[in-house]
Amino acid sequence: MFIFLLSLAPSLLSREWRYLNHMERILVGIDLTHPVWEALVRALCLAPRIQARVAVLAVFAPGTADSPEAGEVLREVRERIGAANEAGAFAELFVAEGLYDQEVIETARQLKTTLLVAPSLSEGQGGEREAEILGRILQGVECRVELVSPKKNPKRTKDGL
Repeated sequence: MFIFLLSLAPSLLSREWRYLNHMERILVGIDLTHPVWEALVRALCLAPRIQARVAVLAVFAPGTADSPEAGEVLREVRERIGAANEAGAFAELFVAEGLYDQEVIETARQLKTTLLVAPSLSEGQGGEREAEILGRILQGVECRVELVSPKKNPKRTKDGL
C-alpha cells in the first residue's frame, strides 16, 4: 500500500496547525474503477458547515493506474475538489493503488478520521462483491460512518459540486 499527497488546499499554509488537530476529519473514498459521486459531493458540502477538513482517497485497482478511464475519473475528482476549495471547503487528495476496502480502512486509521462518508448500495446496484466490500469497511473503521445513497440521475450544481 502506498499513499501520497497529490495536492494541498492553497489555504493550508495560511491556517493555524493547532486548529487542524481539533477539526473533524472526513474521509471519502473513490473507487476509480466504479466511482460513485454522491459520497464525494456530500463530504465536500458538509465540510465547510461543520468546519471539517476532507481527505479524498482515490483508489486505483492493482494494475489500473495507467488506464485512460481511471485517469479521466481522477481528473473529475481533482476538478470537484478544486471547486469545493474555492467555495470554502478544505480538501486534500490522496491516491493509492490496492484493494479499495483495505485502502479505505488503512487510510481512515492513518489520518485519524472522525467521519467516513461512503456510498451505500441502492436497490438494484452492485452485487454480493460490493456488499462484502462495504461490510468489511464498516467493520474495519473506528469512526462514525455516513452512508450516502446514489441518485438515479445525478446532476452537477452550479458551484461545480
